[in-house]
Amino acid sequence: MTKTQGNFKLKVAEDEFTDSQIVVMPGENGMGKTTFIRMLAGLLKPDSVEGSDVEIPEFNVSYKPQKISPKFQSTVRMLLHQKIRVSYMHPQFMSDVMKPLLIEKLMDQEVVNLSGGELQRVALTLCLGKPADIYLIDEPSAYLDSRAKKVKKELTLVFCYIIF
Repeated sequence: MTKTQGNFKLKVAEDEFTDSQIVVMPGENGMGKTTFIRMLAGLLKPDSVEGSDVEIPEFNVSYKPQKISPKFQSTVRMLLHQKIRVSYMHPQFMSDVMKPLLIEKLMDQEVVNLSGGELQRVALTLCLGKPADIYLIDEPSAYLDSRAKKVKKELTLVFCYIIF
């Protein structure tokens, strides 16, 4: 699979993933991690897919982008209620995701007034609250303090198929 954007060309070799596998993609800035994740999420079409026998399976994907802009014009509570109502009201989701990310403290705050770290925690909650086969999380530690980074690491053990 390849993608060219200006002078940048990304070439991805065929590989396989298994159930409950966590894949981390470390690398320098500009290597194509975000481009690759966006192709996996179906937001960016590859220029080509090599091999006539290559089959790209379809998955239900939940994606947290690298850059988040707070456009929602209400509270965190209303955002969660509109986007992930079933998950956010489920006791296990509350204990496994919302409590460790300290979302309860943010519930009555306006989304547009959240700090970068608070916004990342809410975005991570939204991503993990959507039923999916694959969770694509781009720059999961951006703007997070050390406590939140530890929680994010623990959360990856709870969910299956998370790709950074």
